[in-house]
Amino acid sequence: MQGHFDDLMKRAIYSGSAAGLASACAASTAAVRAGHEPYAAINAVSHCLWPRAIWHEEPSFRYSAFGATIHMGSAAFWGVLFESLCGPRSRPATIVAAAATTALVAYVVDYHAVPKRVTPGFEAHLSKRSLAMTYVALGAGFAIAALIRGRAAR
Repeated sequence: MQGHFDDLMKRAIYSGSAAGLASACAASTAAVRAGHEPYAAINAVSHCLWPRAIWHEEPSFRYSAFGATIHMGSAAFWGVLFESLCGPRSRPATIVAAAATTALVAYVVDYHAVPKRVTPGFEAHLSKRSLAMTYVALGAGFAIAALIRGRAAR
């Protein structure tokens, strides 16, 4: 049982890291397209600790490092759901369905279930379409990581 849990956690960190990087890149790119600095979206994540972080656009240890850490930790958290849904050796269709489901659940929880104080904060800098694309990137990151892992296992 412990081995199964350890394996799940390793896979969740791996796929969550890919998903977190993909969604952070999407959010930063969208922020720039909206006329903000690339750090604005990641800084906004740390608004749960420092409310004014949501408006800070320049890189800073306090807002950028903590925002990135919170974001990547959240992606690893969602990676547990993703990996539980698709398992260690799934078919590509199952992987894509699990990734889409996880991204959708993450969006619903992030923006409709938790208090505003603990939302990701991306909405301060991104259009609704760009916010949706950030979650598409999250799902794509999960799927790509699992597909690469599956290919490497063969």
